[in-house]
Amino acid sequence: MGILDLMLGKSGEGQQGVEGRSYMLPEETHEFVHPVAVRRTELEALEELLAADEAAPSLADNADDLQDTFDELFDGAGPDATDIADRERAARSTVEAALETWRERVSEGDDELGVVYVQQGEFEALGSFVKRCKQRGERSDEFELPESLPAVAALLARLDEATDSRYRAVVHTDLLPEA
Repeated sequence: MGILDLMLGKSGEGQQGVEGRSYMLPEETHEFVHPVAVRRTELEALEELLAADEAAPSLADNADDLQDTFDELFDGAGPDATDIADRERAARSTVEAALETWRERVSEGDDELGVVYVQQGEFEALGSFVKRCKQRGERSDEFELPESLPAVAALLARLDEATDSRYRAVVHTDLLPEA
């Protein structure tokens, strides 16, 4: 029974661990992660979503106009449009860095399957990014959702399930996106 079978929900009888053995790994070079099975097509769909977001005007491009609207609505005590734009940019940067590393972990070919390592915060950033893209797609602006969005939704659901579990792995930081 391989790790991919277990992550895709196919489990069977087997050894559940070895008692009495523990290893000390340096915290500076190792990180707790959630291993998740992904398909190449899901990563390509995420790449298409990033490209669509990049092609459309961003909130940062219109931050001044948005800030004027906030100031008018909230008499100057409203949210800061620049902070909102910075949070969106940070989420997008996290997704881009994760995707770059994940592509290296999954072989070329549409049907290829591989294991990626999801760090704390990457799932939240991806969820935030996809949610924002869906909202933009529903509004009437220049942003258009790619047809491959269902593949991104499938990836997001699997990431949610994996990061919600108590099972984590320890990997060397060389296998993770640059911080």
